[in-house]
Amino acid sequence: MEKSVAKIRGFVTDLLKKNKALTEREVKAAIGRAFKLNPKTISAGVIRDVRKKLGIDRPGAIAFAKALLDKNPVLEAKKVIEEVGTRFGVRLGAPDVSRLRPAGARRRRGAGRADRVSMRRGATSGRKAGAISVTYQGSGHPEDLAAFFRSLAGD
Repeated sequence: MEKSVAKIRGFVTDLLKKNKALTEREVKAAIGRAFKLNPKTISAGVIRDVRKKLGIDRPGAIAFAKALLDKNPVLEAKKVIEEVGTRFGVRLGAPDVSRLRPAGARRRRGAGRADRVSMRRGATSGRKAGAISVTYQGSGHPEDLAAFFRSLAGD
């Protein structure tokens, strides 16, 4: 049994050195074909250990991306994703990258959108004295929501 685990570990090491972007499922399928095993019976622990030893694990990739963004906080997410993908073979998404940015570098998209919309409608940019702004995020029928807001306005 120990020899087969060592053989599998060596096979996985060679496989991941050739193509580090392989998913766990793809590696299990390759092991199944090479050793005539059912891929569902193969433990993922061996694959994860090999990835960690090769330095292509997700925590390492996330730490690299965070360090990259600390050096250049306004770097485009696309460039960070490509760099992490080529170096680690790990797929990060744009939300992952935006969470890794330093707190001061995060830009709020859509800030001032309500002012731009009101300007298009002909409203003035200044607010009326005593005006209250209310935001409600909910689900339901539009008529019910309209009735709710009318009740707040006192109509």
